[in-house]
Amino acid sequence: MADSTGTTLMDLITSDPSSTSSTSSQSTPAAPPPSLPSQTATVAASASTDRKKKGTLMQIQSDTISAAKAVRANIMPQKQKKKPVSYAQLARSIHELAATSDQKSSQRQLVHHVFPKLAVYNSVDPSLAPSLLMLDQQCEDRTVLRYVYYYLARILSDSGSQGVSSGGGIPTPNWDALADIDAGGGVTRADVVPRIVDRLTSEALNEDVEFHARRLQALKALTYAPSSSSEISQKLYEIVFGILDKVADTPQKRKKGILGTKGGDKESIIRGNLQYAALSALRRLPLDPGNPAFLHRAVQGVSFADPVAVRHSLEILSDLATSDPYGVAMGLGKLVQPGGALQDVLHMHDVLARVALARLCHSISRARSLDERPDIKTQFNSVLYQLLLDPSERVCFEAILCVLGKVDNAERTEERAAGWYRLTREILKLPEAPSAKDSNSESKDAAPSKSSKDKSSKTRRPQPLIKLVMRRLESSFRSFSRPVLHAAARVVQEMGRSRAAAFALGLQDIDEGAYVNTFPENNDSYDQDHNETSHPEVVKDAHLTQENLKRGLAALL
Repeated sequence: MADSTGTTLMDLITSDPSSTSSTSSQSTPAAPPPSLPSQTATVAASASTDRKKKGTLMQIQSDTISAAKAVRANIMPQKQKKKPVSYAQLARSIHELAATSDQKSSQRQLVHHVFPKLAVYNSVDPSLAPSLLMLDQQCEDRTVLRYVYYYLARILSDSGSQGVSSGGGIPTPNWDALADIDAGGGVTRADVVPRIVDRLTSEALNEDVEFHARRLQALKALTYAPSSSSEISQKLYEIVFGILDKVADTPQKRKKGILGTKGGDKESIIRGNLQYAALSALRRLPLDPGNPAFLHRAVQGVSFADPVAVRHSLEILSDLATSDPYGVAMGLGKLVQPGGALQDVLHMHDVLARVALARLCHSISRARSLDERPDIKTQFNSVLYQLLLDPSERVCFEAILCVLGKVDNAERTEERAAGWYRLTREILKLPEAPSAKDSNSESKDAAPSKSSKDKSSKTRRPQPLIKLVMRRLESSFRSFSRPVLHAAARVVQEMGRSRAAAFALGLQDIDEGAYVNTFPENNDSYDQDHNETSHPEVVKDAHLTQENLKRGLAALL
C-alpha cells in the first residue's frame, strides 16, 4: 500500500522518524483552513478523554508496583531475621529437655528440632554426656535412643585434639581446651568417657530379651571407642567372645538373601542379630594374629546363619591371612572341602562376602609357608577359580585380578608373571559334590533323562581359565552399563601388566593361543548351556567372535 508520494508502509516503519516527519511536512501541502467551531470542540474533547484514561492507567500501574514493594518489604525481612540456631542454643535445649524427657512434647522437639541440627557439627561437646546418659536411662522412645547412642559414640570416637574431624561439618572449637581455661571448671572427655563406657558395657551385657534392641545399639556404640585404650579393647573382646560362645553352639540353616528371610521364631531372630552384632564389633577391633581365640571366633562366623555376619568373618580371615596364612588355612580345615561352608558362600546372595572369599583364597593359595601342603593350596585355588563363573561382574573381576596376582599395589614382578602363567595354563575342574538333598531326590527318581545327563556333563566339563576370562570379558564389553565397561577395561589393563611382567622375566612355555582358538566338540551347544547356567545376564546375540576378542585384547595389551 502506497500513498500519493509513492512511500510504502514498510518505508515509513523502517525510516528515521525525524527525516520522515521533515519529508512529510515538505511533501504535504499546506494545512487546510480551520474548520467549523463545532468540529474543533469535538476533537479537543476526545483528546482530553484519552489523556484522562492514560493518566488513570498510569496511576493504577504505579499503585500496583508500590503495593508489591510494600508486601515484599514486609515479608522478606522476616525470613532474613530467622538466624540459624547456634551450638550453645542446641546444647541448652538438650539440657532443658533432658529434665522433662518423659513428656511427649519434649521427645518430639528433640527428634525434630534439636538432634538433627546438632548432627551438622563435626564434634560433640563432652558436657552433653550427662544429659545424654540421663536420656538413655529415662527415655523409652526408640528414635530418641537411636540419637542418644549415636552421639555417645561420637563422643567416644572424637580424639579432641583440634576439634576437627575428617568427616567435615561445621567446625567446632577444642572442647578440652575450652574446659581447661573455664574458670568454673568445664567437662572434658577424660571426665565423661569412663562413665559412657561403663553404661554401654552394662547394657551390652544385658541378656534380657526385652532389652535386645538396646543391647545391639550399645555394643555398636562401644566399638567406636579409640583402639589405643587397652582396657576398653579388653572389655570389648570379653563381650564379643561371650556372645559368640552362646550363639555359635546351635547349628542353623543359613538364610537366603542379603538380609535373610522374613519371619522365623523369635529365638532364631535374636540369635542371628547377635551373630551379626558380635562379628561386626569383632571386625572393628584390632587384629590379633597370635590369639588362637580370635582366629577360632572368626572361623566360627563362616558357618553362621546371618549373611552379613559371614561377610564380616571372611573379611577378618582375609586380613589375618596376610600375616598368618598357615594358621588361617589350618583353622578353616574342613570348611574348604567339597560340601563345606566355604563352598556354600559361592551361592550366597551377598556380593561383598564373595569378594572377601576371593581375597582370602588368593592369600592362602599364594602363601610360601604352605608350599609343603600343596593339597591345601589346591583346594583354595579351586574355590578361587570357581568364582570366575560368578554371575556378578564385581566378584568375577576380583577373582581375575587375584589370579593375575593383582590385589594391592605391593605385589612383585614375579607374582604378576606367575599370575599370567596361571591364567594361560590352568584349567578349572568343577568338583563333584552332590548334596544330601540331591542324593535323596535322585534315589527317589527312577532314572534321569539323557538330556539332563548331557547338560550336567557339559557344565562340568573342564575349562581353561583364559577361555573363561575371554568369554566373560566379551560379554562385559557388550554391556550397556558404564561401570561394567570401566571395570572390564581395568581388568584388561592388569592383564597387560601381568603379561608384560611374564615376558620381562623371560618365562617360557607360554602358549597364549592354545585355548583361545581351540573349541571342544559341539561348542555352540556348550556355550549356550554354559551361558544359561552360569551367566544368566549375558547377552545371547553375540556380535564378537573369540578371534575378534583376542585381536582386541592383543591391541590393548
